[in-house]
Amino acid sequence: LTQLRTGHAPLQAHLSKIRKVDSPTCPCCRQHPETVFHYLFQCSAHRMHRNQLHRKIGQRNMNPMALLTEKDLLKHLFRYVDETKRF
Repeated sequence: LTQLRTGHAPLQAHLSKIRKVDSPTCPCCRQHPETVFHYLFQCSAHRMHRNQLHRKIGQRNMNPMALLTEKDLLKHLFRYVDETKRF
């Protein structure tokens, strides 16, 4: 959770900044830098899991502030992370 909140998650954009990988490009969609925001809200490769998350938490909570801070949403966030198998 702390990694997602700070942007220091093992996603390509951060790993590229610390020179652990050559490119910040998302390995799943290969279209955009893989930032936390991209991973959670934009990546086309995770659309199915994101849609499941959306159905569980509702439109009002599909934003970084709610998803990363609301205690009752965390179990849904962690399920998304687990199902996408990116960490």
